[in-house]
Amino acid sequence: MRFVWSFVFISAGLLLLFYPQIEKEAADTKQEKLIQTFKQLGDVVETEEQADLTEIKEDQDQVELLDGARGILYIPDIDLEMLIFEGAGKVPLKKGTGMIEPDKEFGINNVGIAGHRSTTFGKQFNRLDELSRNDEIIVETKTGTYEYVIVQKFVVDRSKIEVLNDQKEPVLTLVTCTPIGQKNPTDRLIVQAKLKNKS
Repeated sequence: MRFVWSFVFISAGLLLLFYPQIEKEAADTKQEKLIQTFKQLGDVVETEEQADLTEIKEDQDQVELLDGARGILYIPDIDLEMLIFEGAGKVPLKKGTGMIEPDKEFGINNVGIAGHRSTTFGKQFNRLDELSRNDEIIVETKTGTYEYVIVQKFVVDRSKIEVLNDQKEPVLTLVTCTPIGQKNPTDRLIVQAKLKNKS
């Protein structure tokens, strides 16, 4: 009996130890599938007369998960590739990152994008603090690809929503909670980047 309990406790300990990695792998795999489907849908829109829609119809669940998807966010320096969804509520942030004001346009406005930052759930922006001036951020949408370069990184109180105000030039503002792991933090880590190129 002692052997059985030892085995149970060791197994539970190993599960707790490896759970974050298993969870990350599952989230990454889900995100990759969504991104792949998003890109595939973009191709279908461009060539809808010649396209064979059977492949997309076979994976209807993935297509439904893309409801509200606006584009893909790439941050090469922290190895991040995530979908951007309309809104910053629980549903969009559970699927990816969220466009705080969906009526704004990339390459024209100051577009705010929110993402979770946590030790166990929603790891989208966990490494945002590693970014620095001149690092690149790329947003790919169905209408174009927008390359931004980081100009500043700072922390503000969550009430300081003026960081989302439009500026003289197109801006991308990434927003996440800080410090990492704190429950209901009142501060927000802000990374702002200006538009460098649109293609």
